[in-house]
Amino acid sequence: MIQCPNCGGVLKFDIEFQQMKCASCSSTFDPYAFEMHGAEESTEYDVTVFRCPQCGGEITSTDETAAGFCSYCGSPNVLESRISKEKRPQFIIPFKKSKKECVTAFEKFTKKAIFAPRSYREAGRADSFRGIYMPYWVYDMSQKGPISVSTSESHRSGDYIITDHYKMSGNMDNFYNGVSYDASSSFADDISSEIAPYSVSDIRTFSPSFLSGFYADTADVPVNVYVKAADDLAKECTYNYLRYNSPMSKKSFDDNKDKVKNRIHTVINRTSTAMFPVWFMAYRNRDRVAYATINGQTGKVSADVPMSVPKYFVCAGIVTAVIFALLMNFLTLTPDILLILVAIIGCISAVMYSSEMKKIISQENYSDDKGMQSKIEQKRQERLRAQQGASFANANNTYQVTENDKKQAARVTSKQKKEEKKNKTSAITIIAIIFAAIGFGPYIFGLLFSDMGLSVPLIGGVITLILLICSIVSMNTARKNINQMKANKSFVASIFSVLSILIIMVILLWDPASDIIYYAAAVAAMIGIIVNIIDMILCYNLLAMRPLPQFDMYKGGDDRG
Repeated sequence: MIQCPNCGGVLKFDIEFQQMKCASCSSTFDPYAFEMHGAEESTEYDVTVFRCPQCGGEITSTDETAAGFCSYCGSPNVLESRISKEKRPQFIIPFKKSKKECVTAFEKFTKKAIFAPRSYREAGRADSFRGIYMPYWVYDMSQKGPISVSTSESHRSGDYIITDHYKMSGNMDNFYNGVSYDASSSFADDISSEIAPYSVSDIRTFSPSFLSGFYADTADVPVNVYVKAADDLAKECTYNYLRYNSPMSKKSFDDNKDKVKNRIHTVINRTSTAMFPVWFMAYRNRDRVAYATINGQTGKVSADVPMSVPKYFVCAGIVTAVIFALLMNFLTLTPDILLILVAIIGCISAVMYSSEMKKIISQENYSDDKGMQSKIEQKRQERLRAQQGASFANANNTYQVTENDKKQAARVTSKQKKEEKKNKTSAITIIAIIFAAIGFGPYIFGLLFSDMGLSVPLIGGVITLILLICSIVSMNTARKNINQMKANKSFVASIFSVLSILIIMVILLWDPASDIIYYAAAVAAMIGIIVNIIDMILCYNLLAMRPLPQFDMYKGGDDRG
């Protein structure tokens, strides 16, 4: 806590004035006026560390007041605190957008999210947002040396096509400064990329004074995690310049992009640590949490928006009624055509359901989050080192199998057997589908083409058979993904779409005389598809709301020296 030299009140960083401002006497001061300068500048500074008892998340602050709730899981607890010394970052971008501007930006964003539940909109109150400085690695890179690209241009002359070949050569002298990636494993890469970029024109030398009135996260992702990503970004930018802005941009490049990029040599001249401003809000529902984050410099919004099932079906009902009215006015919708359309909708819903399951697994396994992947790998390596240290304790210095090894091996073996059993079941299912297609296919096509008679029910039967096969494959893929989900879910709702398509195929091949049977089948099929869609929306909400964070290994990995 920084005290006012005039009245002893608390000084906090004021976004509007970009100065330290006293809450009591409104005096303003330069943030650097409170730095402790000695013969050698300290590489550490004192902070209060708050740990959430619910999820283990940590945030730091120069103030002594505990947060009203955890910024990571939304838990309304008085956070446990302790005093700690943290390594100083080298730079900081101060907050430019106030909390009022932050809430206005969030409200403007949610107006476009028409399916967002009311509770989510109400969660974005001013007191729900926390200003947090997130740690970032900042890379300064250069590209120097010769570059040569073969290009060509073709034109027609009479009956001939003439191709002119060129060689574009030159010397590069490129600089990419301020390329940044978040250095916190708790800050998902997709969120940080959505609120990017930050302009380094506002970057300043770090001082703990800037943190007064805000919270901060600590860096726990090694600098080398994003080196390749930064290198690829610089090469991509250089290639795009050569391809679209160079004097030879109108010519065709003879070499593909990867070959040209491999000729570009990038050198990282400096890596720096910095803190960038983020307004952070957590919307919690049981064991899931949705985040709303706003760039504290530019006001750019990124939010996980869950969906309200009632709102979706009200809107879907209105759209369906309009489409149905248009079809009835401009198209004769016979019962068999109606069934085919319902079958197509069912197949689409099954494929979309499988896609949602795949996205959920990717999110829960942090497949696209380099920072969290580095933490998972670090944790695995530490477990291996700990186990090896306990295993080589004998006199002969030979490896001894421990009880823990046996239990782990048994778990791996059991998992492998389950996977083998699932694969066998999947293979049997696919084989059965193939045999069914081979067995019924010739009969159906024989009926279709006998005496060149083509009826809608028979054509629809073939179409629905193809749709049924696609739906079964999608359902099987969804089942595999559900078995890997951390969420408590074992029900594969796309089975209702599969059953709906199966009913439609049977009715079309049967071709009953009564239209009532067609319409009854259409209603039954739509009920099954609606069940699938409802569960798909619930799965989307799983995707929009991330698993509750558990930062059991929050510290470590920071190699700033």
